[in-house]
Parts: sequence; C-alpha cells; structure tokens
Amino acid sequence: MRVFKKLALSLGLAAAALAPTMPSVAAEVTTLRFSQWMPPGHFIVTNMFEPWAQEVEKATEGRVKVEFINALGKPQAHMDLVRNGIADLGMSVHSYTANRFPLIEFAELPFTTDDGGVNSVAYWRTYEKFMMDANEHKGVKLLGMWTSPATVIFTSQDNVQSIDDLKGKKLRSPSPLFDAIGKALGIVTVNAPASDSYEMLSRGVIDGMYFQYDQLDNWKLDKLVKTAVSVPGGFGKSSQYLFMNERKWKSLSEADRAAIEKISGEWIANDFGSKWQAAEQKAIEKHTAAGLKTLRLEGEAADQLKERLAFVEEDWIKAAEKKGVDGKAALAYFREQIKELSAAK
Repeated sequence: MRVFKKLALSLGLAAAALAPTMPSVAAEVTTLRFSQWMPPGHFIVTNMFEPWAQEVEKATEGRVKVEFINALGKPQAHMDLVRNGIADLGMSVHSYTANRFPLIEFAELPFTTDDGGVNSVAYWRTYEKFMMDANEHKGVKLLGMWTSPATVIFTSQDNVQSIDDLKGKKLRSPSPLFDAIGKALGIVTVNAPASDSYEMLSRGVIDGMYFQYDQLDNWKLDKLVKTAVSVPGGFGKSSQYLFMNERKWKSLSEADRAAIEKISGEWIANDFGSKWQAAEQKAIEKHTAAGLKTLRLEGEAADQLKERLAFVEEDWIKAAEKKGVDGKAALAYFREQIKELSAAK
C-alpha cells in the first residue's frame, strides 16, 4: 500500500508541476482578426486568403492563426481600421483611396500584359526596388500586393462594333486611371466599389463596367452583360494589397515574423496573381462558350487606341518624379520583368 501511496503522491506532484505550464502554452497562440468585407464565397477569399491563412498557421507551427471576421467598415476604410488596431489584418483595393497611393498606378497601366500572375510579380519587384522607401503604406505592415488579370470593358449593350460605340455610355470606374481612360474615350464615369456593381447595372444606373471575366461570376453579373471589349495587355489592372497592424506585427516573435515574411511579398504576388489568372482563363472560356460576345481590338485599332491613351503613362511618370522616383527607369525595369517572367512560363 505504501508503494501505491508513494506512486500516487508522485503522480499528483508531477501533474501539479505541469498544470501551471498548460495556460502559458495556450497563451502563446496569437489569433489575428482579419476584417473581411468580400462575400465569403468569393474566389479571392476561398482560393487566396484562406489558403494563405493556413500557410501562416503552418509556417509558425500553430503559434499564429488567422480568424476571418465580418467587415468592421467599408472596403476603402480598411487601411485605417487596421492601422488603428480595430482589426489586425485587412485587404483593400489601392484605387479606392487612390490619392494615398499615386506610385502604385504603374502596375495598373494598360497594354502591359494579359497575365495577372506575371504582372503581379513584376509589380512587387519593381515597387520593392524603386518605391518602397516612399512609405506609401505608412502605419501598417505591408504583407503583399498583387493585381488582377487584364481588365476589359463589359457592357449590357449587344451592338458594340468599335470602341467609339461606347461614347456616352455610363461605366462603373474603380479608379482615377480608368476615369482618365474613360474621359479620353468619351465614356461617362460612375465611381463605385465592386460590391455595388450588380445593383447599379441591374437598375440601369450604369451601362457596364471595367472588370475581369471571373468577376462576372463572383458578383453574379453574368446574366446582365452582353458584350466584352478587350485589348492586348488590357485597359488596365486592379491593384490590391494585404496588410497588418504594425504594433501587432511587432508583438510577434522574431521567429514568427521571419516565417510569415517567407509567405509574404513576392510569394503572395506569385500565388495570388497566378491563381487569379488561372481562374480568369477558365472564366473566359466559360462565358465565351455561353455566348458572351467579345470585341478584341488588335492591329491598327489597338495601335490607334494606344496613341489616344499614351498620356496615361506620361502622367504617371510626372507623378512619380514629384515623389522622387525615376518613373522612366521604373517602367523600363517593370517591362523587363514582364518580358523575363513571360518567357519563363
């Protein structure tokens, strides 16, 4: 009996010694609250953000987890929400607050590449090399940036034979870049976030929008549009970014920050951009097979359009110079990266 009593006492002491350590282990897990304003089933959420969150947990061996919560504000307010610590993580579209980010517009320029994956990686490399010191994302930890595939014009009109047939039409525009393009083409600009597209088009407030094919499904617009107008390299792109509260970032251990860095930056650009491009290609094939008409401007028509829109690039170079950035050198490097990345695919 004495042996059993001694054994029980030993086990009890061992359990008591271990018990205080259990709460401390649990306390080491950091949960990052990701304010998510997109529809839960949106491709960007299910195929980009959620897998990335899983990578974060895996890379940090479970010490850092991401919890998706309902949006704590409007899409355009998310950088401030995260900067002020109301949420730990967030994403937004640069053009929703374009006046804050004049330098990113080079990645949205028309006639560059149709491939969102190529464009995204070239974007990150160029921004990191030429513009990171401008500190446009002050107050948050910039985790990654990427762009959409080539933007096309979708319209509810079914008789579009040339770009001039869009004169006077009202198109939802996501950014000043597309505002400028629209003005040059005689198009009426209506500014609104992507989430307003369905209601505006279904009610006849707009005649169409600048978008990508895969977004027709994501925002349930496929029954409302009849024609797509495209050009090589696109009318532009949409730049988006993922960011974290700076204080929260610094509160993580050095090892966990290093682990997350490995799945940030160019990793995000390549992963998000490539996935979006793959989805876009499937969507193009799907909607073309379903009867969506496409007017592809090529050859002389495309060259003439490039001349009409040449001012867009010139204006960006001037804006970059005001920020102390060599815009011509940055664009040359950007296009060089696009060429190399395209050749490697």
